Amino acid sequence: MLKFFRKNIKAIIWVIVLAFIAWGAGTLTVSKSDDSLYVGSVGNEKISQKEFLMMRRYYELLSRAKAEPAVEPLSTEELHALAWQAIILSRQASEEGITVGDNEVRSQIEQLFSVDGRFQPELYQAWIRQNYRASARDFEEAVRKQIISQKIREKILADLPEEKREERWVSWFGEVIRKSKVKDYEVANRE
Repeated sequence: MLKFFRKNIKAIIWVIVLAFIAWGAGTLTVSKSDDSLYVGSVGNEKISQKEFLMMRRYYELLSRAKAEPAVEPLSTEELHALAWQAIILSRQASEEGITVGDNEVRSQIEQLFSVDGRFQPELYQAWIRQNYRASARDFEEAVRKQIISQKIREKILADLPEEKREERWVSWFGEVIRKSKVKDYEVANRE
């Protein structure tokens, strides 16, 4: 038996290599179609875990930064809802032609990371590494979605008296969710 292996070692190695290649290709095909990489969908577009988690992290840090000592930070459910809201609104804004330019994102970031009226790029980069724990590009996209959310809200509620704004917003946003056929896989898995 050992004589057979020695004599055919090259062929045996090639069979093993080809088996690993076939196994790897099969795994890659399965993982690309795996829905576990997505948290849900808006219309026909799947929403990646990364996009969702970056928005959730953004709102978590924002709520902690703005929270007063006596006020509880936002709950997990509230952060979840805010992340979905920003994603849904960014898709809706795109359909309505509402955009946010790079200069608007830059301005918002400069405002957040300025000391004595001067932007501190070192502070920004350190904060991204230590707190956001993702790339600056991911943070900037989260800022863009948050600005878009504000713009679309302002557009929908323009010229309405204060007492009618919340009712109008809930009605409009509910219709957008229905029309967009939003699916949250986490919620669907709980049911």
